[in-house]
Amino acid sequence: MSSKNKKLADAIARNLNVAPMANSSPSYTAATATHYPATSQYITVTLDKLRPYEHNPRKTRNPNFEMIKESIRRRGLEHKPNITQRPGEPFYIIADGGNTRIQALKELYNETQDQRFWSIECQYKPWKGDTADSVEAELDLLIGHLIENDTRADLTFIEKALGIQQAKEYYEKKLNSSLSARELSNELEKDGYIIQYSMITKMGRCIEFLYPFIPDVLFNGLGNSPIDKLIAIRSNALEVWQQYQFETDITFEAIWKNSLSRCNDDNPFNVKIFQDALINEMTDALEGKVSYEMLYMEVDLDERKFQKLAKKQREIDEQTKHSQQDVEKFQQQQLGKISLETKDTSNSTSSTTVTPPQAEESTTSGGDEHTQTSEKPENPAKNDRTLQTESVSPSLNTEPTQAGSDVESVNNLAQQFAQNYGITPGMSIQTQREQQAAANGLEFACTGRQPVADIWQIYPSRQHKAEAYSLALDIAEQFGLDEFVEHIVKEPVDYSFQMKVPDKELEDETRRSIYELLSMLQTHDLTYSDACFLDTALLLGSAEREPKIDDTTLVKIFRLIRLVRHLRAAV
Repeated sequence: MSSKNKKLADAIARNLNVAPMANSSPSYTAATATHYPATSQYITVTLDKLRPYEHNPRKTRNPNFEMIKESIRRRGLEHKPNITQRPGEPFYIIADGGNTRIQALKELYNETQDQRFWSIECQYKPWKGDTADSVEAELDLLIGHLIENDTRADLTFIEKALGIQQAKEYYEKKLNSSLSARELSNELEKDGYIIQYSMITKMGRCIEFLYPFIPDVLFNGLGNSPIDKLIAIRSNALEVWQQYQFETDITFEAIWKNSLSRCNDDNPFNVKIFQDALINEMTDALEGKVSYEMLYMEVDLDERKFQKLAKKQREIDEQTKHSQQDVEKFQQQQLGKISLETKDTSNSTSSTTVTPPQAEESTTSGGDEHTQTSEKPENPAKNDRTLQTESVSPSLNTEPTQAGSDVESVNNLAQQFAQNYGITPGMSIQTQREQQAAANGLEFACTGRQPVADIWQIYPSRQHKAEAYSLALDIAEQFGLDEFVEHIVKEPVDYSFQMKVPDKELEDETRRSIYELLSMLQTHDLTYSDACFLDTALLLGSAEREPKIDDTTLVKIFRLIRLVRHLRAAV
């Protein structure tokens, strides 16, 4: 373009940006009625007159956007979007799906300036209401978008939940009353959208308990299963928190918020990692009055499920016992009937049949075959058992066999649980711990953050590093060193610890020895090698003086050494 033409174009552009002169004549400023078609019809609309629906449940970019855009580039817009227009507004909005296609058309037009992407044919649907803020019309639009997105099944759970919440607000405004989940389900069904009230309840809990703290995780597509688990974990944890009722200024809601909010950037999100963080924060808030292990048993979903199953064991045992008694009773009755029938038949035969003397001689001197035929049974009890076996139908054994298999399954699970965790289902964990401690002569050591009931036993499924961390805190606290025990956060969280370097050298010999001992037993680096010095005064004492390490702390040191030996052996 020549400089002259460029200057001309710039001048035109500047003039186009000048505001037009105001026309104040009455005929111009008088309001004119706008005509809105009363029936559905096809109309041609340019992109500048189209707007997406502002309450569209989809809040994130359609994962298929690029594919949809490329399809429109090559084949044009094959499916005409449905549009409508609020009274008094100069533009149209998408009625029930098509927002992604409109966005794709805008990008294509900006890239190509091709008019086929600028002017499109749409199906116009009349606005269902007399005013722009008609609740009935807004509900019609929102439900239309929900149905359209459900058809493609590409909304995230939280997007759908927020859409249902928006619909609830519209219905409550329309009916001027609050709605339960069941009532909302009924109202939506009347308008053509089917959703179970139980799902609405879950969506409400998700919005209340999860959405404020992990919005990014939810919009990244967190699905039904982990959401169910998170809601269940919250329920279990709240129940445990209320059960202990320790005096503390910290609320459960604050603990839930802090532990869950820290996971908002996690991608992918891991329920187990969050659960560990939650339990650890609960343990800290309860100031070690309840161990991590005890909280884990009460909060973890798998453990709670197993505990419920184990509680049914007694009921299953009783049902099995009754079933076996019923079968035995029935077998005895059947056997008695058969024995009577056999006896009656035998008596009838002997009373009606008389053997001639000649036949008797013949029988006596006859062959083996006749001798065996005429002989009486040598062992009636044996025959009775044979009759018993043959007379009992195989189906009679089905019930006890099935019940027995249930018992065997529960027993196997209980045995496996005991081997892995050292806990027998159906009993209080604290009670079992106290019984185990008593059996090992360690009742005095069953206190603190990490009570010790057994010095040597290792259960494979327990959190060994978490136990070591709690033991280290208990030991350090006895000597005023707990501020130096540092929890090293790893991915996933495993409660490794190490000792912080003091700002100045520890002057007290006892504290310095315990610090060196805990440094040597740290679990952050299991290849770490160091030495410490424990003298007679610390470990043994004398007739005149008690040892500086009391019995409870000594037991906990022994347990910590045992755990670290086990952890190092596994490296």
